[in-house]
Amino acid sequence: MLSDPTMPAAPLAGTRLCREVLTSAHLGRDVELSILLPPGSASPDPLPVLYLNDGQDLERLHLQTTLNALYTSGAVRPFVLVAPHANEQRVQEYGTAAHPDFNGRGSRAGAYTEFVIEELLPFAQAKYHASADPLQAVMAGFSLGGLSAVDMVWHHPEAFARAGAFSGSFWWRQRAVGAGYTPADRIMHGLVRARRAHPSHAFWLQSGTLDERGDRNENGVIDSIEDCLDLIEELIRSGLDPQRALRYVQVEGGHHHPDTWGRVMPDFLRWAFGQEGSASPLPAPLPVVRLQLDPHLVPEILLPTASAPAPVAPLVLPSADIASTQAAAAIIVSPTRAIPQSMPLTRPIEGDYLPYALGYINQIPTDQDPHEALRQQPQEIHAVFAGLSEAQAEKPYANGKWSLKEMLLHQIDSERIFAYRALRFARADGQDLHGFEQDDYVANSNANARTIASLLGEYDAVRAATVALFDNFGEEELNRRGTANGGPATVRALLYIIPGHERHHLNIVRERYLPIL
Repeated sequence: MLSDPTMPAAPLAGTRLCREVLTSAHLGRDVELSILLPPGSASPDPLPVLYLNDGQDLERLHLQTTLNALYTSGAVRPFVLVAPHANEQRVQEYGTAAHPDFNGRGSRAGAYTEFVIEELLPFAQAKYHASADPLQAVMAGFSLGGLSAVDMVWHHPEAFARAGAFSGSFWWRQRAVGAGYTPADRIMHGLVRARRAHPSHAFWLQSGTLDERGDRNENGVIDSIEDCLDLIEELIRSGLDPQRALRYVQVEGGHHHPDTWGRVMPDFLRWAFGQEGSASPLPAPLPVVRLQLDPHLVPEILLPTASAPAPVAPLVLPSADIASTQAAAAIIVSPTRAIPQSMPLTRPIEGDYLPYALGYINQIPTDQDPHEALRQQPQEIHAVFAGLSEAQAEKPYANGKWSLKEMLLHQIDSERIFAYRALRFARADGQDLHGFEQDDYVANSNANARTIASLLGEYDAVRAATVALFDNFGEEELNRRGTANGGPATVRALLYIIPGHERHHLNIVRERYLPIL
């Protein structure tokens, strides 16, 4: 059963957004579709097509704005974008069709593949003139959706020739880390090893240097980048021509988040649907920094070059979005530090903190000034919540866990308490300070009854006060100490603990929350 497409009341100039509902026998549910049609009159010939997982996130990606800009500049040729929405079954429907992961996730990925091949493609071809030529069909996605896209294209070259994966979940494994895991347990890598690349195959893969913090083998390369680069090596071994059929983009400072994916989207779309002779040519791939990269296997286009190519031009968001982001961050970035920037950094030492706090302190790299971490983190927090609905921010990643709103208010409460301790100790207050029970605080916070805007406003105010407090501590104040929660703490340790505690929670958000939203 199909619904009639509906047009928005005031569509952006150029692309046209249609919405459909496609009833899937394979999935046993109605699947919402967002479809973006190119500007201009209908073409008499079938159009190239992009099938994009996670269609519910098109607005968060600013995709319609991006497409309008690319069409206006003549950077891409007309194509149809068909984006099925995921629902609460996302973690089961996305994955590798033949193999769930060690935790049983991806159990319905085979059914999702059948839905795409047997139901979605025929529908798009019949109703929206999408090409049935696999050379004109691209499949792409984000995180688990990126893994799903690569798996689908790899095993179905009769349907698609090319795939794109933004921060693809190539960690997908059949054995848990700590339960005898080895790199051979990565499922997508094994699937690539099991067959040769099809002559038409081509892949666009992207990672961000801040996609995560995990480093299983402690080689200095975060796992998400290493998993992606290892997959590239497997693709090359399988017969893929890297000069013709492979593009890897590594985004410095990029996060596992729609904000990063939206900004690198123009690069992907020019790769997939670029117009020959365009005034907006595709730049060279960004250089890759990786340890132990085999130069005989991996081609020159994947190795660092002496002169870095021009980076991909960032997407300019609507002025209202820019203004609101700048306004939110202004109180964080504007204060002038009283402490000279050239002052050497001295990290806390054993005896400056309780043992549990070492994990937070170690979140701050040895070459980073914790003052700067305090200034930079609000941008990360705002990026996490950008585009989230209130309902999404109230969703825990598992039963008994906090929601994102509760996590944020916990961060606010903790920062207030840590900063209060720093103030007391810096003023040479010798009284012992009590600890606090974080779960009780969250249970009584009523965080989910508040709006995202309210919580972010409070967070910004607290962080601005924290920055101002620590900016005016000199060495004498930083070295002062007191007792809190039954153990020692110096002001210097608290300067590291506050941003380290936040970074700890941001890592959890990227690893456990965002993949299911």
